[in-house]
Amino acid sequence: MSPNEKPSAHRLGKAGAFVVGTIIAIFIIVFVGRNLWHGEELEQDQAVGNNVATEHTGPSYNQRP
Repeated sequence: MSPNEKPSAHRLGKAGAFVVGTIIAIFIIVFVGRNLWHGEELEQDQAVGNNVATEHTGPSYNQRP
């Protein structure tokens, strides 16, 4: 590229901020969406009595086997 065709530093900075903002927005959307989905699944499990959130795979330290 010739020097007059190169983008300015200001334009490169805006492009970099846009890319970083887009990546952060995607991360937030996925994180929030996953939490909402998990909440709905947990609510459905509790409604039918299949509450895996309180199940234990084995005895805890203060219980006898």
